[in-house]
Amino acid sequence: MRSIFYFLYSRCLAAVLISTFYFLLSVATAQAASLYFSPSSGFYAVGFTMTVHVYVSSADQAMNAASGVVSFSPGTIEIVSVSKANSIMNLWVQEPTFSNANGTLDFEGIALNPGFTGSQGTILSITFRAKSIGQARVSFLSGTILANDGIGTNILVGMGSANFSVTGMVQTKEIPTPPASTRAGNAPVIISSSHPDQSKWYANNEPEFSWKLPSDAIEVRTLIGKSSNGVPTVKYIPPISSKKVDALADGTYYFVLQIRINDGWSDVARYRVNIDTTAPNPFSITFPHGRSGRNPQPIIFFNTTDHGSGVGGYEIKVGSGDTSRIVAPTESNPYTLPAQPPGTHTATVTAIDEAGNKRSASEDFTIEAIDVPIIIYYQNEIEVGDIMKIRGTTYPDSDITVLVKNEDGAIYEEYTRSNSSGDWAIVATKHFSPGVYNFTAMVTDGRGARSAETAPLTIVVNSRFLNNLIQLVLNYFSAVILTLIILAGVVGGSTYLYYRLLGIIRRLRRESGEAEKVLEKSFKLLRKNIDRHVARLRAARSKRSLTTDELLFLEEFEKNLMDTKRTIMKEIKDVSRDIRKK
Repeated sequence: MRSIFYFLYSRCLAAVLISTFYFLLSVATAQAASLYFSPSSGFYAVGFTMTVHVYVSSADQAMNAASGVVSFSPGTIEIVSVSKANSIMNLWVQEPTFSNANGTLDFEGIALNPGFTGSQGTILSITFRAKSIGQARVSFLSGTILANDGIGTNILVGMGSANFSVTGMVQTKEIPTPPASTRAGNAPVIISSSHPDQSKWYANNEPEFSWKLPSDAIEVRTLIGKSSNGVPTVKYIPPISSKKVDALADGTYYFVLQIRINDGWSDVARYRVNIDTTAPNPFSITFPHGRSGRNPQPIIFFNTTDHGSGVGGYEIKVGSGDTSRIVAPTESNPYTLPAQPPGTHTATVTAIDEAGNKRSASEDFTIEAIDVPIIIYYQNEIEVGDIMKIRGTTYPDSDITVLVKNEDGAIYEEYTRSNSSGDWAIVATKHFSPGVYNFTAMVTDGRGARSAETAPLTIVVNSRFLNNLIQLVLNYFSAVILTLIILAGVVGGSTYLYYRLLGIIRRLRRESGEAEKVLEKSFKLLRKNIDRHVARLRAARSKRSLTTDELLFLEEFEKNLMDTKRTIMKEIKDVSRDIRKK
């Protein structure tokens, strides 16, 4: 039993040892990849740029992912741009990002199946600019290289570094300029119509070059690249005299040229072009004291960076007008806007890099109006030739503007300044013609802050001749006017009385005629009744004799009746005759 147990134990131990051996062997075989920089050293003058490539070496096993944190000396060099051109990475888990303040750059990418196998796989290219004299070290803080083995084994075994020396050969120019129109020995002269100044940046990424060919030129060879020491290798037979390069990525390039004649090759000619087609980074405008207030000149902050040519200046504009100002980047924080009138305005800041690329930011702000002046005295009416006087009170030592408008809307302006107590007065120098005028006032204080206009007030300017004529009429013709008024009253009253009496007379005429007719009718009826009684008396006399009294009564009654009739008829006729005369 013990022998069986010993046999199984020895077999298991052998299996474990064999497995461990093969595992360690596989790990040792897999760990054969590294990250490194090229070039790893060099000398550069202040202001020069240099391109450092980040490579991966994995000669023994395919890799499919790499990541790393690059560290550099931010006091000596700074990153200008990062290029992924010609990278073996097909997919970026983390886009390359950098911080010149911290001196770091991060990246993480994937090389899709089957991955990469080789000794010089480009991950990315970093363009540095030399800032100050000293030693600049570029190294990896951390990194990984994952094998394309299905489980992502980290096969990183080493991380390289680079050391550069920055000298003070060029300190006054950011971009050194190689000779453009001089010969070095028998080197040809290169010119560029698209990029005529080798020290400037351009947004055109398709440079054009030209040169003169000697009469015995046989062959031309050229090259464009980022190395200032490049050697031309692209041959042209028959020789060409111009070359246009298609779209280049942002950066500094050198076009190199040689011409072969019967005696051999000329010296190499070099022409530098600086390309930046990318606008400055996005930015915003801030108002440290708020977007609204009575200060007519608010302070704003703005700042941005440009990874190519650098920010050359800022264009600052308020509103939609044409007025703008270009300021240097050092003036961007803080910046005081020019004085603005009350209302809402838009501030627009445009960052312009050295190549002319632009990036704009806009923000609205509001200027509140200060208090309007107070009018304490003015004349409602004046005569032609009189002086218009207006007095008021407002802020001390401030400018007052009075706007006078006539009936046609024409504007006349008067200006004055308040004293230390805020009192002010305007004595108009203009002589106003007759008419109705409205005036308003507004104030501008010592900061440039303005008020709105006051409510309009009215001044009437009268004609002096018209006033004198009215006074003359009132002084000398008042009695005549009064007399005319009285005569008009008498005539009106008399006319009224005349027509009133005429109506009465007409009514009397009508009534007198009616009375005469009624009287005549009444007497006829009375006479008829009396005659009937008299006839009875006479009839009685045939039967008996009337007494003496009865006979006397009968005679006197008839006589008196006739006399009364004649008298009444006479009076009625007299009245009728008098009425008709009237």
